[in-house]
Amino acid sequence: MSVVLTIKESRHGLWRICSGPDVLFDRLRFAHAIRLGRGLAREEHASSGTAARVEMICNDFSIPLVQYAEVRRSPMTAVS
Repeated sequence: MSVVLTIKESRHGLWRICSGPDVLFDRLRFAHAIRLGRGLAREEHASSGTAARVEMICNDFSIPLVQYAEVRRSPMTAVS
């Protein structure tokens, strides 16, 4: 499982952060949207170990901003 957050332009030159079709934050300035999106992805990765990434979505392309790889946990071994 992975988390993908997207930063998209909203009205009046402001920006929003989405997770799939859900809008998490709206009416953000550009720099704040990037910092907040990166922070959310970092927190999700740190708390769950799942892969997380942030992309900025434009009309014709997307730009990856940050990606955290999934943490592979080794199976626990019994200690006698």
